[in-house]
Amino acid sequence: MLLRIANWLFQLPGRLLAPIFRNRLTILIFFMLIAAGIFAAKRHLYAQQHEERAALVAPKHYLIQREIPLREAREHCGGPLHDNQGQPWPAAAGYLHQPEWQTGSSLREFTLDNRHNAFAVLVKLENALAPRQPAEVFIPAAGSFTVKMDAAGEYVMKVKNLTSGCSFRSATLSVADHQGGPLPLRLSGEGSEPYHPINDNEY
Repeated sequence: MLLRIANWLFQLPGRLLAPIFRNRLTILIFFMLIAAGIFAAKRHLYAQQHEERAALVAPKHYLIQREIPLREAREHCGGPLHDNQGQPWPAAAGYLHQPEWQTGSSLREFTLDNRHNAFAVLVKLENALAPRQPAEVFIPAAGSFTVKMDAAGEYVMKVKNLTSGCSFRSATLSVADHQGGPLPLRLSGEGSEPYHPINDNEY
């Protein structure tokens, strides 16, 4: 009995495939179905692998709470300033506006040092007590200029890069702290005074 069943199972593929191989048309259809099945299986496997790969390389988004850097927050610098409101820039460093000092004012000298920069700057020194009467100075690239300011005053210095149009400000400084020595105008923050970017309308 077992021998008969094994013999029948052995002959089963031939009995099933015999009708297919009787003529060329059924043989062609048979192999076309096999090829279509292989193609569909490959396409399914490729799509599955592509989805898995995309899931692995997809960027993860994290919610990071941070303050916006001042450099990102400021407005566009506006490009180079070719003249001073229609007037050419001076050939040498000097005052564009010099405040009037009251009689008896105690004045001290200190030097604005632009020798580390390859661009000209416009410097505005605003007295914290009288911001409407600033001293305004032009200094060419790699130049310097010595100014006289009230020794008792507290000042905020604003610097504009005339090549890029970007503006910066320093913290409040005292004339007495810089008397007799240069004050570097290094806008990258490498100097003795930290400079912070500001909008053009704050200059």
